[in-house]
Amino acid sequence: MTLHDLLERRSRILEELAGLVQLRRGSITEQMVEFVDAQGRKGRRGPYPLLTYKDKGRTVSRRLHGAQTVANCRQQIENFRLFDRLTQELREVGEQLCETEDLSVEKKRRRSPSNKTRK
Repeated sequence: MTLHDLLERRSRILEELAGLVQLRRGSITEQMVEFVDAQGRKGRRGPYPLLTYKDKGRTVSRRLHGAQTVANCRQQIENFRLFDRLTQELREVGEQLCETEDLSVEKKRRRSPSNKTRK
C-alpha cells in the first residue's frame, strides 16, 4: 500500500470509530430456571435472556427484561465487536505507516551522499 492509501484508510477507520457511541462487552445467552412445584415435580421455566460479561476476572450476569432492551444490548455488543476489529486494523495501519516512514528515511540516506568536501 502506498502512503496515501494508508493515510486514507486511517481516516476512514477514525470516521467509523467516531460513529460508535454505545459499546457493551459480553454476550447474550438464554437461561433456563429449574424449579420444584408444590407436588414435588421438577420443571423448567424460561428461556430468559441473560447478559454475561467479564469484570476484573469474574463473570457478571444480568437478566434482561423486554424485547427492546435485548435488541439494544445486541446492537451495543455488535458495536463493541466492530470497535475491536477497527482498533486492531488501526494499529496495523499505524505500524505500516511507521514502516513506510522508516523505509523512506532509509532510502533518503542511501541516495543522498554528501557532496560537500571537507577542508
